[in-house]
Amino acid sequence: MTVTDSLTLSKVEKIFQSQPRFSIMYLLFLKRKIGFIELSQLLGLTPGNLDHHIRKLEEASLIRSRRILSWRPLVIVEITPSGTEIFREYVFKLKGLLEGIPEKMLHDQK
Repeated sequence: MTVTDSLTLSKVEKIFQSQPRFSIMYLLFLKRKIGFIELSQLLGLTPGNLDHHIRKLEEASLIRSRRILSWRPLVIVEITPSGTEIFREYVFKLKGLLEGIPEKMLHDQK
């Protein structure tokens, strides 16, 4: 894979360029599903802001949210199988890009 290939993002991968959306996907990639309130607290996002990003990710079929009725209504957010695969590919592209940075450029040059 060349540097040019690793910089080429699909339309759906471009959604990860938003830091909150990348963080949502990262947490769901690790945990598979998480409650809306916990996700809001972990990311430091207001419920309205988090809801906006969740809708964008749902429109791309990367995640889904569902309401569970218990003694209080809960919203569970979970990654879809296609979301898992697309995010995994995106992370591999980032990893390849970062590995292409020469070691001498990573050290402080004064």
